[in-house]
Amino acid sequence: MRSETKNICLFNSCKNWGGGEKWHFETALRLSDSNYNLIICTNAKSELYQKLSSTKIPRYRFGITNLSFLNLFLIYKLVKLFKSEKVYTIILGLPSDVKAAGIAAKIAGVKNIIYRRGTALPIRNSFLNRYLFKHVITRVLANSGEIKKKFFEKNSALINIDKIQVLYNGVKVNGISFPDRNTKSEVIIGNAGRLVEQKGQIFLISLAKELSNRNVNYKILIAGKGPLKKYLIEHAVKHKVIERIVFLDFVENIESFLDKIDIFVLPSIHEGSANVLIEAMAKAKPVVAFNTSSLPEIISHGETGFLAELGNIQQLSDYVCELAEDIELRKKIGLNAYRDISERFNATTQFEKLLTLLN
Repeated sequence: MRSETKNICLFNSCKNWGGGEKWHFETALRLSDSNYNLIICTNAKSELYQKLSSTKIPRYRFGITNLSFLNLFLIYKLVKLFKSEKVYTIILGLPSDVKAAGIAAKIAGVKNIIYRRGTALPIRNSFLNRYLFKHVITRVLANSGEIKKKFFEKNSALINIDKIQVLYNGVKVNGISFPDRNTKSEVIIGNAGRLVEQKGQIFLISLAKELSNRNVNYKILIAGKGPLKKYLIEHAVKHKVIERIVFLDFVENIESFLDKIDIFVLPSIHEGSANVLIEAMAKAKPVVAFNTSSLPEIISHGETGFLAELGNIQQLSDYVCELAEDIELRKKIGLNAYRDISERFNATTQFEKLLTLLN
């Protein structure tokens, strides 16, 4: 370890695996490879904790809830840990982490208390939030400009704007390939994400019904797991498109999944710096999404993908059909996306920006 480096703690207590947990995992690996003094705190039942078991990064287990900041014994344990590890910078992943670990870090004398926010929803204008963002949090990492704006939607004075730094999710840019298709081939449409209302997979069932009505030769692959799976399957059966949709559950190798598809569709209701969308574009896949929250920051309509009006299935279907019917257009849009992502969302560039904020 480099003795001159100030100690860093990554804190994410989420049990589920998503974009935020992936960011913490990949950032932990990069910091470790760069010889930073590092510990990570997470939930023992989380996939993040399990994935870290193959590394030498010190792990600490904490179960954090929304009311954990009232648990004085837990706060004491956290203060003791941060002091013993001489933590100089902590990056917090969840609002509940901000309340519990953020307050503990403040008591322990941690100099940099950073909240990384990846949700494009407004911050509640509560007394506790006003206190946290004025007296505890020293900096915010917002993974899109839209998320930065949301901080001020309920309270224009919630936080000093100079404390918020936009830091996009980064992606490793590797080789690209185009599936060997002809104009009569079945077009493979892909989607990946947790099966929850926010991710909008219900719109994929409506998309499938519309594509079938238009006699498009297609298949939709949905990668992910979540509480809405049964409902989505029932909905697909009801609308007689179940034969056209494959539910794959969680896919470990997302690059292999993306290699198999022709078009990536993300019908989310709201998103931050959508990880899987960036990954799809980095694989030169043409993308179609709704024009909502942070997605216009990622997709340049008509150049690197298409943006449909939120909830407008006809428009969503029009863009998918246009791509399905034109292989050359898919290649053109995909290559544009690849070049744009390579420049703006390169993982190395985003990591270098992060390093300037840690000391």
